[in-house]
Amino acid sequence: MWSCEAVSSYREVLRGNVLIIMLSNVIRQLTLFVTFPFFSLYIRALGGSNRVIGLVNALRPLSYMFLYPLAGGVADAYGRVKAIVLSGYLGVAIFLLYALAPDWRFLAAVVLIAGIRVIQFPASSALLADSMPREIRGRGYAVVTALPSFVGILSPFIGGYLISLYGVERAMRLLYILTAIASGVIATISLRYLRETLPERGVINLRRLLIDSYREFIDVVRGLPRDLRLYALMLILSTFSLGLSTPYWVVYARDVIGLTPYEWGIILTTLSLIYSILTLPAGLIIDRYDRSRIIALCLAAAIPSIVAFPHSRGFHQTLLIMLPIAVVNAFLSPAAGALMADMTPREMRGRVMAALGRGMLIINYRGGGGGGPGMGFFLTIPSILGFLLGGLIYDANPLYPWLILASAAAVNSALALMLRVRGED
Repeated sequence: MWSCEAVSSYREVLRGNVLIIMLSNVIRQLTLFVTFPFFSLYIRALGGSNRVIGLVNALRPLSYMFLYPLAGGVADAYGRVKAIVLSGYLGVAIFLLYALAPDWRFLAAVVLIAGIRVIQFPASSALLADSMPREIRGRGYAVVTALPSFVGILSPFIGGYLISLYGVERAMRLLYILTAIASGVIATISLRYLRETLPERGVINLRRLLIDSYREFIDVVRGLPRDLRLYALMLILSTFSLGLSTPYWVVYARDVIGLTPYEWGIILTTLSLIYSILTLPAGLIIDRYDRSRIIALCLAAAIPSIVAFPHSRGFHQTLLIMLPIAVVNAFLSPAAGALMADMTPREMRGRVMAALGRGMLIINYRGGGGGGPGMGFFLTIPSILGFLLGGLIYDANPLYPWLILASAAAVNSALALMLRVRGED
């Protein structure tokens, strides 16, 4: 049972900007996130092969790569809130194009164009970190993650059910239309209720902002302390291995294990329930103990399930094998986000998080990788390589992506033990 002190501590976190960002994530869980587990099947429905799945997914980080330095500069100079709002309204048009795609080539072009929305990610990551004192960040990242996930528990089930009812193509088009509407709603809520955490900068010279963003981005990267550089190495390795494996969980489940999209949706729904139940108490533990040690333990604990997944057969066996990964993610994701915020000074957060993302570590079996607040400039190339090689490696031997993912988790577990974070804001 939850104590009054624990409930009160979460009430302290869940207000202001943190509350609005959490509500925005709730809306995304019921729209955009429904599409993630089935995006690879959508590519197939539009005529793509396994290699095309990797290619299309690689275009997302490719489009982000050249815009991340500008996105960080916008977040630190133009304002976090303005960047979030602009990206939201751009999403209305972009997701409508997703819905209208006649084939995988058109879809690939839209994925590339959608990279302009990258301006929101360093801004939202910096705004979230700015809005939470260090001593409650573990709980803050836990609540921002857990409550949307709890609401979105039925998201994979909804997606699987709609696909079984209407087919992959028709169901995904409907979901992207709903996502476009949701993007407009989120942008309007953000415009009305988010509060800027940076002082007013006056009139911004756009030409100077563009030049300074890229120049200062290089200076920030050169000045990264030892722990952030080591953590960057962990993020690069994680991003590459996730690029290899993330798009193929649903493909392997359908082609080899023999699960239907509906059954896969039920498995993901169950895992989301476990994840959501555990994430809030995990936040209390993360604020009490060494975050780097928690990350090391989580990554090591995930390895057996990752290795076992491609050998599973049938619905129940697959569910049991994947349950430990959901438990691991409940601790891993908020611990990584809090650790990243601890290591990054407030005045540099926009640019550092443009370089390295929000510091997210997770075992991603749901899909939707290669973007979002977890992505940063230095993660785009390993993400692109992972996606491009993923299709080739999967076709060569479907077991290899999970062996590589497990190996990366083992190396990162060892690297996490080398971190010496002092946790100063």
